[in-house]
Amino acid sequence: MANQVSRRLFLSTAAPLGASFLAGCSQLTETDQEQTEIGATPHAEPQPGRPAAGSDPVVDADFSLAETTITHGDAVAVSVKLELSGGPERTQSLALSVDDQHLDTARVTLAAGESVTAELTGTPEETGTQTVTVGTHRVGTVVVCAAKPDATRDVGAHYYPWYGSPLHDWRDGEWCLESPSTPVLGSYDSTDPAVIEQHIDWCRQAGISWLNVSWWGPNNSHDDRVQEDIFEHPRADELSWSILYETTGRLGSDPVALDDDPAQDRFTADLQHLAEAFFSQDSYKQIDNRPVLYIWVAGKLRGDVETAYQAVVEAVGVEPYLIADIPIGSALTTHPVVKIADAVTSYGLYDPAEATQESFLETARSTYRSWYRAAPSLGVELIPSVAPGFDDTAITHDQRDNEPVASTCDIYTDTGRSARRYADGPVLVTSFNEWYEDTQIEPSEQHGTAYLDATAETVACAEREPPTFEDIPLRLRFERTVPESELNPAVEHDRELTIMLHKLSIKLESGPTVLDADIGTRPDGVEFILGHHGPSQADSSSWRWLGGGCDTIICVPSLPDSGCIELTGRGAADMTVSLAVDDEHLATTTITDEFGTHTLRLG
Repeated sequence: MANQVSRRLFLSTAAPLGASFLAGCSQLTETDQEQTEIGATPHAEPQPGRPAAGSDPVVDADFSLAETTITHGDAVAVSVKLELSGGPERTQSLALSVDDQHLDTARVTLAAGESVTAELTGTPEETGTQTVTVGTHRVGTVVVCAAKPDATRDVGAHYYPWYGSPLHDWRDGEWCLESPSTPVLGSYDSTDPAVIEQHIDWCRQAGISWLNVSWWGPNNSHDDRVQEDIFEHPRADELSWSILYETTGRLGSDPVALDDDPAQDRFTADLQHLAEAFFSQDSYKQIDNRPVLYIWVAGKLRGDVETAYQAVVEAVGVEPYLIADIPIGSALTTHPVVKIADAVTSYGLYDPAEATQESFLETARSTYRSWYRAAPSLGVELIPSVAPGFDDTAITHDQRDNEPVASTCDIYTDTGRSARRYADGPVLVTSFNEWYEDTQIEPSEQHGTAYLDATAETVACAEREPPTFEDIPLRLRFERTVPESELNPAVEHDRELTIMLHKLSIKLESGPTVLDADIGTRPDGVEFILGHHGPSQADSSSWRWLGGGCDTIICVPSLPDSGCIELTGRGAADMTVSLAVDDEHLATTTITDEFGTHTLRLG
């Protein structure tokens, strides 16, 4: 593994200094004195410990660094106490530097037997761990932390530690050629302590307090990097960290039944390892006093997820705060994992079927809105995500064929506003550094720090405008659901279905139609909140299956006191369905497995 940044900080040093330390005497001209510094000899390199001494030590020097950790914008302060034990009076310069930046110079005049204390101060331009020197004398190191904005919410970001050999060293180590954008840091090594430190400072600058780290299993190079390079970094405790469980890497790329023994056994072993290696770390992210575990593409988990997960939790003895990644635009109740989730989110806002900027933005807005309204009924929180776009067209190490949505700061800011509006709690950024899909907000040659600035201004610090809703939520409660396999034995993974709905109409008692919505085409004024699958089309017909549970919630612009609601479609079976608004029962009807119009009468 790469060497770690040393935790040793030299708070003060003292050394007897001779004539070469003074590098001259009081007979020097004024010009000579300006060019010669205490602790400096011509062409000398900075040395840890004591400076080079001459034949007759005549000066004692004590160096004291006031603070070893400061915030960017604050000053480094060094006190230098000098005592001349003999010889003629001397006047020299003390030059304070941090790395290669000169910060301050003090003039010191000493007579024999006299002690003088000089105060040197200056403000470093850069962040990070830097060496403090006076002349050639190494006083110690100072950590200059990026200043944090006044955040009003908790912001996390997905983080990838896989760059650099032996993991990702595509293109003979120039892995950044696999991205449409070029990192400011170049094709860096994720294990480099200086890289990790820079990432921490950039997160602070952006108002990001939490990084969700990609994890591919125990006892491998990925695991080593997270344990040894990230969690043991000297500045790791400035952020919170959690694990992004790479489901496809651990359980397979196809949908998997979590209650199958191989999947359940592997997940149990993985959770045991995470509990032992990470969950008890001081810097591990906690929500509701529980360690956070993010399940990527959690919608792939099938079977009796609830029973299987409870068995895993009981075996390990830890119940994480589970964040489930659900496909953007889908209904929450169609995913079994929602039953065990504490929060739901969507890693990606990109839909390859509708790869346009307009669709990217609208899908994010509509999904956040519907999930926000559905979450209370399901007992989960919504954690919205923010993304600048999606473009994986530069990848050659993997077969991809996706139409890009070019990443821009405008897209990022727009999704940030939407996420902020629907965030009662945290917001997640996709991503800090997923360069291959061009979702990163890490500074690039193309965008500079624009994404960091937008994160601070739009996501972390801006005041929220809570959503308001003026439409009417209709709750349809079906007698039961029908497994899709009963209708089509060829399907592998059952969806729970109630009715194949083609049209929703609302009519006044006097006859006029106030709403006539083609359900398969995302009709204006109609919003599906709960208990539905995606729209489908065949030839000239379109529809949407309802299901995923017995309850479906559909919001409509208005509802008359008297009249009727018509459901046009075909039931998965003969069953009753009732209508309620604000928990008030309004009507009941029966649907059949024959295509037709089924009426719920109002008033």
